[in-house]
Amino acid sequence: MKMNHPQRRDFLKKMGWSTLGLSALPLAATSVSGCKNGTGPQEKTGAKSSGNLVVRKNIADIPVDDAEIKVFKDALNILKKRSEVSPLDPSGWQAQGMLHATFCATSIYANQVHYNWYVWPWHRLYLWSMEQKLQKAVQEPTLALHYWDWTKFNYIPEHYWGDESNPLYNVTRMVKATDEVPKDFINVGAGFRAEHYKTFGGYPAIKKRGEAQLDGLAEQSFHNNIHNWIGGQMATFTESGFDPIFYAHHGNCDRIWEAWRTYSPNNTLPQDAEWLEKRLFATDGNGTPVAFKIKELLNTEDLGYTFQNLDLNPTFCNPYEEADKPVREASKVDCVAPLNLNTSQTDAIYTEMVNKERTHVILHFERAQLPYQPYCARVFFEYDGNGERQSKYTGTFTILPILDLDSVLLQNGVHLQIEIEKDIADAIEAEKDIQVVFQPVPLPNRNIPDEILKLENISLKLNYENA
Repeated sequence: MKMNHPQRRDFLKKMGWSTLGLSALPLAATSVSGCKNGTGPQEKTGAKSSGNLVVRKNIADIPVDDAEIKVFKDALNILKKRSEVSPLDPSGWQAQGMLHATFCATSIYANQVHYNWYVWPWHRLYLWSMEQKLQKAVQEPTLALHYWDWTKFNYIPEHYWGDESNPLYNVTRMVKATDEVPKDFINVGAGFRAEHYKTFGGYPAIKKRGEAQLDGLAEQSFHNNIHNWIGGQMATFTESGFDPIFYAHHGNCDRIWEAWRTYSPNNTLPQDAEWLEKRLFATDGNGTPVAFKIKELLNTEDLGYTFQNLDLNPTFCNPYEEADKPVREASKVDCVAPLNLNTSQTDAIYTEMVNKERTHVILHFERAQLPYQPYCARVFFEYDGNGERQSKYTGTFTILPILDLDSVLLQNGVHLQIEIEKDIADAIEAEKDIQVVFQPVPLPNRNIPDEILKLENISLKLNYENA
């Protein structure tokens, strides 16, 4: 991809980034205190105590035979052997994987941390839980989880391959060591340009049936895309916590959340008590239940870790150049449906875009049928303009099974938070006949089913924060 686009230079210049991305965060020397005695979840206070601060690194930069990797594997083996002795051992691998399922594959909607603004704080806590167990397993307080920076290395690192003798290997993956993550799967730029956390990280959990359920752009795009691309256990809510690559992928997602916060002073976190005071649950290094309020999870140093750096490949942080965008090649499984201008906020969107090149909007549609889950598609807007057919790529998204509030049925209405460019707003203002295209993406070793996604009543609304 080209690197000399002026907007790309502006992106780096905006916050004084180096040519590699964000600068590193300063280190500190604090970590959370140990658990209190008692029964039930122990409430963490967020208080700091003197102790070790571990540094999480990009595993792709560490040699496979490095001593750090050996200790990591030894610790993971101990957790797996604990579960072989007893699947109920709360400090074992089995319990750790089931902890994820408890809050992500749950049929109890009140416990669900996906599809809403709890997803990133809870997964931060979940990684902390894993890190604590690994440290205690080998009595090594300097042991840190790793992240996989797929913006720089878009193959699964070799550390995770081999056979069952490697505790980082997982036989269920649908990809091979030579498979490359598609570049549009890992573009984080639209997320970085979301000034509001609700756009980046999700809206409040719905409280009554019929309310709009909006997960964040980050969850719907690069987070979901990579889970689905890897396949196997990673592509399920119930079992993704059992693939060791989960912790490297989510380690990078956690790092991207931190990078988003530092990208611009306009990138703000919610100040609602509903978010800050929300209690999230996990287990500590001993397997003891603990609870943290979200406000106690916002400083990684309070949790005992920091990142080696927040550098991201700027190629995947900036608006696409036209030549870099995926091109639609029509196929028989494409879903093509008209944009309903009567139900879209056409005037508001056009007004919002008068002095902007792009903005975030909410694409809503009613799903008449979703033939398979997860559903990964590239989304295009097509219309006639300048004497020829225009096809505007807006992003690649993976739609997961979305439970309704009654936890029985799938929500009929689906919302995608997307970023559109001014050309699309101009076409809306001109009342063009706009077709929205969902083009399924072929994934390694998987066929796209013949069933076509059936949807109706497609509309665009301005991001709620800007409306």
